[in-house]
Amino acid sequence: MSRSYQTLFVIVLATITVAVYSIEAQLVNTAVIHNIGRVSTRIWAKSGYWRDIQDAVNIVAAAGGGEVYIPAGTWNFVNVGESWTGARVTVPAGVSIFGAPSEKYANGTVKEWKTILILPWDAPGALWFSIGSDGAAVQKFTRFSDIKMVGYRYFNSSSTYMHAGILLTCILDFRIDHCCFQDIAAGITVRGSNLPEQFVSHYWIRGVIDHCVFNNTVGVPAPYENRTVGYGVHVSRGSGWRFIDWEPNSTKVLGQYTNYTVVIEDCYFSKWRHCVAVSNGAHAIVRNCVIKYDYAYGSLDIHGNNGGRAIEIYNCTITDAVSGGQVYATFIRGGAGVAFNNIVGGGVYRYFLYFSNEHENPTYWVHDWYIWNNTMIGGCSLLIKYDPTNDINENEDYFLYAPTWYTPFPYPHPLTLK
Repeated sequence: MSRSYQTLFVIVLATITVAVYSIEAQLVNTAVIHNIGRVSTRIWAKSGYWRDIQDAVNIVAAAGGGEVYIPAGTWNFVNVGESWTGARVTVPAGVSIFGAPSEKYANGTVKEWKTILILPWDAPGALWFSIGSDGAAVQKFTRFSDIKMVGYRYFNSSSTYMHAGILLTCILDFRIDHCCFQDIAAGITVRGSNLPEQFVSHYWIRGVIDHCVFNNTVGVPAPYENRTVGYGVHVSRGSGWRFIDWEPNSTKVLGQYTNYTVVIEDCYFSKWRHCVAVSNGAHAIVRNCVIKYDYAYGSLDIHGNNGGRAIEIYNCTITDAVSGGQVYATFIRGGAGVAFNNIVGGGVYRYFLYFSNEHENPTYWVHDWYIWNNTMIGGCSLLIKYDPTNDINENEDYFLYAPTWYTPFPYPHPLTLK
């Protein structure tokens, strides 16, 4: 190391004052200067209590970004009787949060979590973690990893409150991985801005959710006003998104990693209203996932009235559904998509793909759908159309073969290899 570089290191390090709660000697107050001069701070939170996590986040954010580690243990996320509104922990883009490293199986799934956050009482519905902020999308890699969150319904099945685990807003290139959402009843929402167009020019969200478990033990998926489970993952460009931003050429969306694509891979889902829901111009890729004992209320869903752009479903196992008011593995109410190499059926599932045009404008109807090489089991059929106008037609809107121009986005997602 040159003398000038040594001097720079001392000067920058001296400007950072960090109150560190260290329980692991190798992760003490650390400021690392990379060869591009960026400072990265890594500290441990005192515990898994929300205020200790927030204090650590604030310190790292003030230092320009870095990593917060929550120590191993089972922690009450809030105190009994302590309620809240809005988000309990707010995290700016560029601050990543990690639990204690968990042991993994060879396929990357977690054997047992070491950092577990518990909701110890029947608190009214609220948001555990808000990551990012509303406005223009920020390109600061942000990660949330190796944490298990357990809702009160796990301990008391009569609880009806739904708690949102994570809201991630307006970040380009995020990763949420190796987490468990146990009886949270509303897992992850990733979205672009909700601000009107005079304040935001682009409604972008992009990243990957991988090796996560989204599991409810009990719930009511429908009717909507009486539901006690929501979406495992909801992908949206935000309510501020405008149809003027709709990309009409599906070849520029399917198989691509756009500024509004969220990839969900190697995850497990059970008992949701929708395991994955896509709306407001977003594009989701759902691959190598297992959906088991779900409610068959459109386990995978793309909205029509508010315009989901596309969903890709492949290499998934979707089986053994229980009664939830319907018999469909998917609700495809608009947009484009592909579905291939899936195993679907068992339980109350009767159809894999449920096609229905929902929007009044034909531009946003079901179109450019390609379906091939799926295995139906247990008496499940490939598709059903519900459209009184008969405007969903084979070889016009959907095709039972692979398009020559389509190549899946690289697996695994490149962000999982960083």
